Amino acid sequence: MGIFSSTKKEKIIAIFDIGSGSIGGAIARLSSDARTAPVILASTRIDIAHHEHGDFDNFLLKMTQALHDTAQKLHDKRVGAPEKIFCVLGSPWYLSQTRIVKMAKEKPFVFSRRVADDLLRKELSSLESEYEEKYGTTKSAPVMIEHTIVSVALNGYVIDDPIGKKAKALEMNIIISLSPQMCIDAISDCLVRTFHDVPVQYSSFMTSAYLAVRDQFIDPHSYLLVDVGGEVTDVAIVSKGVLKSSLSFPFGRKEFFRFMSTKLNMELRDAEELFSLYRNDALDQKRKEALGPLFESIEQSWSEAFYNVLRLLPHALGLPSTVFLTADVDVRDWFARALRNGRYVRSIVSLHPLTVITLDGPNFLPLCKVENGLCDPFLMIETIALSRKLHG
Repeated sequence: MGIFSSTKKEKIIAIFDIGSGSIGGAIARLSSDARTAPVILASTRIDIAHHEHGDFDNFLLKMTQALHDTAQKLHDKRVGAPEKIFCVLGSPWYLSQTRIVKMAKEKPFVFSRRVADDLLRKELSSLESEYEEKYGTTKSAPVMIEHTIVSVALNGYVIDDPIGKKAKALEMNIIISLSPQMCIDAISDCLVRTFHDVPVQYSSFMTSAYLAVRDQFIDPHSYLLVDVGGEVTDVAIVSKGVLKSSLSFPFGRKEFFRFMSTKLNMELRDAEELFSLYRNDALDQKRKEALGPLFESIEQSWSEAFYNVLRLLPHALGLPSTVFLTADVDVRDWFARALRNGRYVRSIVSLHPLTVITLDGPNFLPLCKVENGLCDPFLMIETIALSRKLHG
């Protein structure tokens, strides 16, 4: 269901991309006409300050400090007052579950929104009971932030427009995202200091990426989504157009630079600067060759962790050979190359060579306009996904 009234043609919203390495923020304008692309009026991004690895409480504190600074900077741009705030969480701030809801009857029944809503309500109630029994009411207990029906199959066949169709058997694929209560409270308390009394809603980045890629790329129907965050890499599988499952492992951009700084005995910022020189081909040949074994070692470590996650994803004869990759611009090409080179992966993907498509802002300009010229791919992906959801 959309959020537009019958008379309102445009809506101003704020979007916050809450990752493990940085916080992005945008003010966007959405049209009530689903055919009109949303527009990002202003955006900004701030890195999360260095924190002790493994100290979650300190990590949460540093994240909310970066979120506050991002919100204040976005507010000061004065491009419009948001009516709603949407926070899109990356790992480790959320986790997702895939749930399959089935129903079968002896006589044909008509699939309707009421049937879908009743089944969804029962499934969500069951999930809430499971987590209440497991966690009680502690602050670490996960709360539901989002649920999305990604496919409906009638009599064993996925139907794009199932409303009004008759069937004896129904199967719905649902992605449910959850976040610890302490994270939701910390984020909401932080944002209220800048955007007073503006309602906040939550969703997950992987679901947003799935919706944006599905709308922008007609082919292929089966692929992997890989998001390299600051601390975590998320991996999801889409099979025949349906988001089936997602998993993660603790090795992202910051771990890459921690590995460098430890092996080279230098500060983290010096490791980042050295890699920047390497990436821009600004080092002499001798220094580049000396760094080769180090980068091969990092690539092997990340590729092994990636492979171990791939083995756990649901697949039949082989995993899809197409990968859509999101990562910060400074390490995006390196991780794309690591994916293409990964000898561990070749044994479980389909027979075709691995195709890696890096997702950058300009990829999505047909679906999302940007007024200030800064094409932040994460914020554009999230704006597109929100536009699709809000138009229902």
